Amino acid sequence: MKLSYILLIVLALLCAACSPIVKVHENEHRPAMAEQMDAAYTPVTIENINEKGEPVSQVYEQPPQRVVAVWQNSIETLLALGVGDRIIAGMGVPNVKYIRPEYRAAYEAIPYTSLENLDVETILMMQPDLIVGWSSTFSPKVLRSAAFWQGRGVHTYIAPSSARAVRTKTIAQEYADIQSLGRIFGREERADALVGEMEHEIAFAAEKTAYMEKRPRALVIELLGKEIRSYGKDTLAGDMLRALGAEHLAADGQSLSMEELIELNPDALFLIVIEDDYGNEDAILARLYENPALRSLSCVQEHRIYTVPLYAVYSAGIRAYDGITIFAHGLYPEIYGE
Repeated sequence: MKLSYILLIVLALLCAACSPIVKVHENEHRPAMAEQMDAAYTPVTIENINEKGEPVSQVYEQPPQRVVAVWQNSIETLLALGVGDRIIAGMGVPNVKYIRPEYRAAYEAIPYTSLENLDVETILMMQPDLIVGWSSTFSPKVLRSAAFWQGRGVHTYIAPSSARAVRTKTIAQEYADIQSLGRIFGREERADALVGEMEHEIAFAAEKTAYMEKRPRALVIELLGKEIRSYGKDTLAGDMLRALGAEHLAADGQSLSMEELIELNPDALFLIVIEDDYGNEDAILARLYENPALRSLSCVQEHRIYTVPLYAVYSAGIRAYDGITIFAHGLYPEIYGE
């Protein structure tokens, strides 16, 4: 018995040494799994995709109880649906401060959180019944294929807008994503309420700007070294501009030179900020406003350059609300009293 005990300790230490850095939280007050299940749950069939973007249909006989969630949209959408206590591991969030304030306590109660993904063996030992992520989550070098997990009795759910095969990204896809997860967990009413908040913001902007004949000229870009990448009409950001009635500049999504940017002269410029630059928004804006080459731009003179976190415009889930509101306030500051 002593020898077996020692071997178990050695094995645990070896596993810990080989695993990525993980924050461990203990929550003794978490309800028992049986108490979390909705007694009125009716089995549902969810139409989803695999990592290749191919259609996959899965039947849920009961709401998942042990969930691994990868990337911010997956984690926060589950938190917003009120099922955060079922997440046993959440990966892909750079820092808790990027979680909405109202969900931070629930995020910090997740037993395992880390920026890096856990390895497949560790996740298998955690015995999940659902893994939620992007199509890239289920690549060979990350967590293996959706079929790998399904063959082991584990459901997978992939945000459809994350698949390369889905060329056009839309707000409607984010709505459907939230509502599908709501159905999986028996939280349809909450899902509909989250979608309703976004629809309300768009309807409010449409109502308040219906009289406008001249629409604001908007440009959405991401700075990639010396390259200026524009976000075109097929992106989620582009669909948000369309829904809000803006004139979308560089809508074909081409790369721009500094000279082309100056020639376009947008009324409002939206700058996508990637994960590595979260927290550096003020410094990034200062560099643009202080750049002598950009002084002639209307958006510089009127102080209408806005940063948009990547999580609000790419496979965004509930954070699509943030994207919509940032664009709406930037396009129409007058209707918000700004």
